[in-house]
Amino acid sequence: MPTQEVRQGRARFPRGLTQPEQGYRFAADSLLLACYPRPREGDRFLELGTGCGAVSLGLLLSCGVSGLRGVGLDRDPEMVRAAEANAALLGFTESFRPEELDVRSVRQSRLIRPESFDLVLVNPPYRRPEQGRQSPVEAENAARVELGAGLEDFLRAAAYALKNKGLLEIVFLADRLPYLMGALAASRLEPKRMRSVHGRRERKASQVLVEARKNGGEGLAVEPPLILYSGEEGGLSQEALRFCPFLECNRRRESGDG
Repeated sequence: MPTQEVRQGRARFPRGLTQPEQGYRFAADSLLLACYPRPREGDRFLELGTGCGAVSLGLLLSCGVSGLRGVGLDRDPEMVRAAEANAALLGFTESFRPEELDVRSVRQSRLIRPESFDLVLVNPPYRRPEQGRQSPVEAENAARVELGAGLEDFLRAAAYALKNKGLLEIVFLADRLPYLMGALAASRLEPKRMRSVHGRRERKASQVLVEARKNGGEGLAVEPPLILYSGEEGGLSQEALRFCPFLECNRRRESGDG
């Protein structure tokens, strides 16, 4: 039975999470990814590039299935320590274990056995080094820009870790969707579900959520777009809040509550 402190931590999520002062800070895309998978009871999951653990911990809070257990990998020891603290805050130390490991070393590590996970979660760096402005903080750049591990590295690690017919869940830039689809095919990951994310209904998609199956057959379900903001004042839409209740923290911040 969760303690009062754990219940309070879970009620506040994602507020209150420990994050390194210098480094990548999770954003709404992590919360959306946490709410996209449809795991089964007893599934074992792996998150590549877990950061402070927001995606994995959000999945554990939102999925509503029992016996879900996971491992989160990150190459930054500060991020791993933050993820450990957040797992303890939310009472998930038995369900989620952060480990320090670069995704490019997954095949050489004894931490991850081949074909041992039902589900892999990935929020990879979105852009190449020559695309857009870079942060002066190295750790933040590593999470946003392909300075070290790139998309192909994440997908190769995912394919290695996934059981046959296991599922990959990924969020990525909509304008790089053709690149993502090609990289998925190269790693024998067949897209099965996809949902585009739009700031407003009249705007082009900013991101895509994609589910792919290892060694899956053809057949892609393109789901209705997810519209984040509605109304003249641009508040979060009810559709977005139904899909991802964790976004409520942004609405409270906008209204000055909390």
